[in-house]
Amino acid sequence: MKINLIEKCKAEIFAKKEAIDQEMENLKTSLGAETKSSAGDKYETSREMMNQEKGKLQSQMSVLNQQLETLSKINPSMKHEKIGLGSIVKTSAANYFISISYGKVSDGKEDVFMISAITPLAQQMINKIEGDEVIWNGKSILIKEVE
Repeated sequence: MKINLIEKCKAEIFAKKEAIDQEMENLKTSLGAETKSSAGDKYETSREMMNQEKGKLQSQMSVLNQQLETLSKINPSMKHEKIGLGSIVKTSAANYFISISYGKVSDGKEDVFMISAITPLAQQMINKIEGDEVIWNGKSILIKEVE
């Protein structure tokens, strides 16, 4: 299950990176094609907007690279006794994969919420074992299984 989830996320992240690369190329082309006219303010405003967009794209690329780095630290064949990075946690509420903040992903059989180890819920679960309980939003959640 871990391998499938990791590979699915990596594929989606690489697709997003390609889209961002394409947008960056389009921006470079637009920036190069932008010519200074008699309306200097319009030219400067247009260039500034393009530079802001470039900064936003670079920030998104940085987040994607960090996500790939975190996924690469996970050993999918490792069985966890205590919850930590790379654990799949099956609870009375839902299934969680402590990895990156990616949301709900399906492996075909089950839905799994991919959450970062720094999220408040993951922090409640870290170092817990099967049979432990955590309180989340005033509700008791039983940890049924840790992989």
